[in-house]
Amino acid sequence: MKTYIFDLYGTLIDIHTELHNHKVWKALSDMYACYGAIYTPEQFKQAYLKFNKEEWKRVEELHPDTYIDIQFKNVFKRLFDEAPIHTEVLPIQDIETWLLFVETEFRRLTRIRCKPYRNTIKTLQTLKQQGHQIILLSNAQRSFALAEMGICDLIPYFDHMYISADYGIRKPEKVFMQKVLDDHQLDVCDCVMIGNEVGSDMQVAASCGVTGILLNTAHRKEKVIQKELESLQQEYPNFQYQIITSGDILEILGE
Repeated sequence: MKTYIFDLYGTLIDIHTELHNHKVWKALSDMYACYGAIYTPEQFKQAYLKFNKEEWKRVEELHPDTYIDIQFKNVFKRLFDEAPIHTEVLPIQDIETWLLFVETEFRRLTRIRCKPYRNTIKTLQTLKQQGHQIILLSNAQRSFALAEMGICDLIPYFDHMYISADYGIRKPEKVFMQKVLDDHQLDVCDCVMIGNEVGSDMQVAASCGVTGILLNTAHRKEKVIQKELESLQQEYPNFQYQIITSGDILEILGE
């Protein structure tokens, strides 16, 4: 049995989000107003951008020289706490549940496209039928990832999921993948990391001694990708990799 460790976005799911739409900020400011936190749409947008940037800076200062990840709920909590005007409207009975709702609504409003790549489902089905283990290793917020995996019908195929915001670290931080290997006592010789980014997916695989398969779903020039991977191989001489330029992940099965 092999273990296939998959990235999510750009590998299994073709997704596009958009922040520069007035309707997004109007809907979010209206929602906050229902709970007494009053913003204009533009005020909400600017506060979100500011608080998001400051949250990244805060966490990076706590963990220097580490590829960290943040919890978006902290940004949305601060947006509520520091609203320009507060009025008594609807009380929030359970702040954690409310923040989860806000997160998922934010993602729904900003999501323009979300669909599995061609043959994503067929590949996962084939791997599962062959008895292989399938693990997710994604840089994401759990609320975003689970919702979008649900939309694309991917959840049933995964034996385990590792999502960066849950751990406060993200690829290519070595300890993120190492946790997967340690938790399940995996032999790196029996593992394959499949992703679409050299500096994230392939680097974390190389650092842990796991074979990498790079899916060129962005249709970058193969010569450029090859040069990046060769540079990575200089740092990790034993790193083995394969490039799939078509983006058809069924090719990893040799079909």
